Amino acid sequence: MDFVGVWLAGYTHPARMAEGLRRKPAPHWGFYGQTLRAALDSLLLYLPLALQGLAPPTPSYVGFLPTEHYYWHLIWITPLVFSAQWLLSSGFIHAALRLTGHPSEYDQVLNLGGMAALVVGTLLLAWDWLWIAMGGANQYFLGISHLVIDLWAVVIMTGGLKRLLGVPAWLGALLSVLSVPLSLPLAIMFMRAPL
Repeated sequence: MDFVGVWLAGYTHPARMAEGLRRKPAPHWGFYGQTLRAALDSLLLYLPLALQGLAPPTPSYVGFLPTEHYYWHLIWITPLVFSAQWLLSSGFIHAALRLTGHPSEYDQVLNLGGMAALVVGTLLLAWDWLWIAMGGANQYFLGISHLVIDLWAVVIMTGGLKRLLGVPAWLGALLSVLSVPLSLPLAIMFMRAPL
């Protein structure tokens, strides 16, 4: 299965996605997935907002990045933040598996996490643009809806960890859910809603 096939399998059949990743170079495909997800957000979400001269509803928490130009900065910050979240979440899952006596390959966890981020990230991008086009949501609604949509990443990670590493489903689900709050501080600090 090629890269696009693995990506699309994540929407309909996460187990097939995991099987497609089994023989792929790790962590290359996870890196490609995560990088593509960041590029899509930077170029298809934040660049158009910046070109329109819009400012995010929440002020900048970083003093040297002014709020009125924050979407311009997000074009460059987004790949860094998303990469840090990917490494942090995957590292947590890998370390927790090792500490609980389960086998783990960090490269495989990175592959799975990066592709799960791409699958869910493209859904989030479409979701954001739907609400921007309708003009019917605010940043709080969007944030909560993102957390709900992120549950699909938990499904992908749980199935993938079971398929690739033999991790019990309950443990894969628990670790996947626990990895979400690890990445939230970075998102809160740097990322901003498009509304």
